[in-house]
Amino acid sequence: MDNTPDFERAEYTELTLEDIFRMFRKHRMLFVGVIIAAIALTALYLFFATPIYEASVTVKIEPTSKSSISDIFMDQVTGSYTSKDISTEVELIKSRSNFENVIEELGLIDRMIEPEIKEKFIQEGYSEEDFIDSLAKTLSEITTVSPVKDTRIVKISVQHADPVLATEIANKLAEVYNEKLAELSKRDVKTKREFIDSQIPLIEADLRKATDALKTFKETYKIYVLEEHARSLLQVLSNYDQQYNDLSLQLKEKEAEKEAYLELLQEFETSEAETRVSKWIKTSETYMNPVITQLKTKRAELEIELASLKQQYPITDPKVQAKLSEIAKTDELIKRETENFIRTGESQTLNPAYEEALINYISSNSSIQVLESRLKAVEELKARYEAELNRLPALEQRLLELQRQVTVKENLYTLMLEKLEEAKISEAAVVGNAAVVDYAKPPKVPVKPNKKLSLAIGSVLGIFLGMLTVFLVEYLDKTLKSEEEIERYSGLSVIGRVPEIENLSESEDELYVRIHPTAPQSEAIKLAASNISFLMGDEKKAIAITSVSPGEGKSFVAANVAFYMASSGYRTVLVDLDMRRPRVEKILGLNKKNKKNDRGITDLIKGDIKLEEAVIKDYDTNLDVIPMGSRATNPTLLLSSKKLDELLKVLKERYDRIIIDTPPALVTSDVSLIANKLDGIVLVVRPGVALRDGLRITINNLQTVGASLLGVLVNGVNQQTSGYYHYYYYYYYSEGGKKRKRKTKVDDKI
Repeated sequence: MDNTPDFERAEYTELTLEDIFRMFRKHRMLFVGVIIAAIALTALYLFFATPIYEASVTVKIEPTSKSSISDIFMDQVTGSYTSKDISTEVELIKSRSNFENVIEELGLIDRMIEPEIKEKFIQEGYSEEDFIDSLAKTLSEITTVSPVKDTRIVKISVQHADPVLATEIANKLAEVYNEKLAELSKRDVKTKREFIDSQIPLIEADLRKATDALKTFKETYKIYVLEEHARSLLQVLSNYDQQYNDLSLQLKEKEAEKEAYLELLQEFETSEAETRVSKWIKTSETYMNPVITQLKTKRAELEIELASLKQQYPITDPKVQAKLSEIAKTDELIKRETENFIRTGESQTLNPAYEEALINYISSNSSIQVLESRLKAVEELKARYEAELNRLPALEQRLLELQRQVTVKENLYTLMLEKLEEAKISEAAVVGNAAVVDYAKPPKVPVKPNKKLSLAIGSVLGIFLGMLTVFLVEYLDKTLKSEEEIERYSGLSVIGRVPEIENLSESEDELYVRIHPTAPQSEAIKLAASNISFLMGDEKKAIAITSVSPGEGKSFVAANVAFYMASSGYRTVLVDLDMRRPRVEKILGLNKKNKKNDRGITDLIKGDIKLEEAVIKDYDTNLDVIPMGSRATNPTLLLSSKKLDELLKVLKERYDRIIIDTPPALVTSDVSLIANKLDGIVLVVRPGVALRDGLRITINNLQTVGASLLGVLVNGVNQQTSGYYHYYYYYYYSEGGKKRKRKTKVDDKI
């Protein structure tokens, strides 16, 4: 069996929907305030935010290359790009070189940088290149490139505060991108054409020398015709020479191509309680002796008659003396009857472009190795026929050699001219793969900030922040929030609920039961007093009313409960044992009616005065009151005194109800010192003021000293703190036909 106290198990209670609604009802102004603040801040941002315009240009592009046969096949089937193609194009569009070209052609350094700022940075040592780099980063941030799904169209968007500038940048970037594609496509053809163009003058010079040498030889030796065998050898060697030259040319082209791809590869290598007061109400209840009631009534009449006689006669007059003697006899009878009656009982949570360039570089390197092998084979064949040629007569051999050189040079020259023309045609035929579908136009409406969307987001964010704030405040608030929570944490029964009271002025009598006897608050106090009396039975008389911490209204409750009991005919005495912050006299207004408020319980315990001198009789309330009296320098010593035990015994003999107002049980040890001397303790708890840990510690302390805890009286309940609040007002207002008014709390000092 689980022996854990109820107030300890309460800490593990799950949060219910009712608790959530209660939290939001309690902090509704905070919740609404956070939402309004979020919307207001959003509106303020929208008011001061600089409008941003977006200009977009759409471009239809073709892939610069195919990665594999499967890519080509899929493109033919689907008619769309592969993801690799589109990634390559996006990288090409947003390349740094493109942005640098846009900056240069549009003069953005002067248009986007203020002259004063530019001059300041120049003085600090910044160069033109630094400005270009900075603007290139800026353009990269304000430019977005997004493909249109399942098409070969790319949308280039530029956002800027100047709509005209945004339009110019977008259009110029599309043009520069197309030029970039054309430049990349021409790279191979251009390299080949430049190489051929550089070789033609050299070959032409060699041909001229070979022709001049043949001419000089023929004129010198008068030999013009070779024999058939020599002519055949010449033809074969010429063919091999042509092959060798062709292969050499291809090898040089591949080497140039390899160097070009190497340069391209190098371009890519940059790389966060106030303590609640509890109240204890104690009452003892017995039935009133009719004889004593009659005697008290008679004595009151005698006092009235005496007062009338004093107005007519001096104190020494026999009539006055006779009346005094009669009053003394009545007092003696009341004392005797009280003694007889009392004896009856007692109480208690790999860039794609880079990859393509690398593949081409490796392919060129492989081609070079193949060409070198073929050249080696041709050289071996040439050497064989040259050896046979060497066996011819010297003059024929010399003529054959000269004719061979002329033939080779002529063929090579012709070949180079043909290839040059082919390269020029190929280069002229190369164009960019992009085509602008729609040029950008200056936008008239800004895209940022989106006022409707921003306000919607601000509202939603405000709701979430409001919820978070409420939960955070609730989490940080360690006070008890509701009547149900108080009951769970205390493990005691709720014996009374006092609703919040309307505004009570400083000068107004705080005996609410007397001022508003039919108000729902007064009825609640009366019901609580009745419940306390029922729990005490006939034997218990002395009860203490205490709280967890100051400000929970224990003195207010004690005074009103005592007044109600006295009004009900019980001999009731209200004792102020709060020696640190006494308030009983102020609540009852006794400091205005009596001038001997310097005497009280402290003086009585010290033995400086008698009980009759300490008791103040409030004839308006028929309630006896023992105030605190003189200030106590050591309340603990007084409360530990045996004279207090004797005093309580005497009071139990004289009164039916002894209501004791004690200090808060958590902040002082006073209640623990007298708890075992009393018949019961009532703990007053105010939602939103009492601390959970304070309530638990208070109950533990009181149970440790053997106190008899009658229950908990919840003070200051409202719609947020009690599910019973509605019932206190329904009958009162519906019966009286009054319109319900907003209730306010009684000052915490009560």
